[in-house]
Amino acid sequence: MFNQYFGNYLLEKNLIKPEELRMVLAQQQSVKVKLGVLAIDAGYMNAEQVDKIHKLQAAKDKRFGELAIEEGYLIENQVVELLNAQKKSNSLLGQLLIEKGIFSLGQYEDAMLQYKADSKLTGDEIQVLKNNDITKIAEIFLKNLSGDDDRILRDYFELFLRNIVRFIDDEIRMEAAVTVDSYAYDYLVTQGTEGEYNFFSGFAASETVLAQFAGIYAEEEISGMNELAIDSLGEFMNCHNGLFLSQLAHRGIELDLLVTEVKKAGEVKPTGALYVIPCYLSFGKIDFLYAATSPNFVLKNC
Repeated sequence: MFNQYFGNYLLEKNLIKPEELRMVLAQQQSVKVKLGVLAIDAGYMNAEQVDKIHKLQAAKDKRFGELAIEEGYLIENQVVELLNAQKKSNSLLGQLLIEKGIFSLGQYEDAMLQYKADSKLTGDEIQVLKNNDITKIAEIFLKNLSGDDDRILRDYFELFLRNIVRFIDDEIRMEAAVTVDSYAYDYLVTQGTEGEYNFFSGFAASETVLAQFAGIYAEEEISGMNELAIDSLGEFMNCHNGLFLSQLAHRGIELDLLVTEVKKAGEVKPTGALYVIPCYLSFGKIDFLYAATSPNFVLKNC
């Protein structure tokens, strides 16, 4: 994730051209491999075993390595070895910028030092981004929240982030959570709950972005917000919320899921605090929304 933050910073400071960054990130992506592929390359697992772990991840909120150990496919030392190989991609952006002649070593060093000063991220927080530690990354962007009242939000967003990386796009960049009095959306995907907590959650984006999101999850080409897109988005929310409710059940909190809704052209009017976390994927922006109580919805032009 660090490469997305640093790359965006270079663009904002006009230190690199958009086409240069696209070229470098594309080349970086071509050599960045999933843990399952690395396990196959190393001869530790076969394709059938890797596919089984991917399917288990849709039902269990656990990392690939954890599940592979549980299933007896890998041992802990092998997982550590594969993770170390995977993390090498975090240095690829700088390496490729220098190899392509876009930066000299000195220019790269200067840009990195200036980024560290301007980002207001601590050295430990930058290392968290480099390590792709989802739990700690979620904490960074929710650090303006305080108190145990926000614990469910923290846990929920951490899982949401993990599922985005797991199922949709690992090229994600977030901004800090903010509270808003209202939120206008083009399209909003949401799913309510019944029980002890009737919290509100969802994500909003343009039609183009949500159609691509749906297509990635469905593993099919989707050009607009058709029935297939709506079904795919609903399946993603069911998967995500099902995993979260399973976590809550272990704490003794029992909730039931309501039907997923895809709302068009409206406004969220919260009855309490409404949190918005902007998330930038490789194909566009989505906003994650969360409120501890169910909001009201107003259609545009009403």
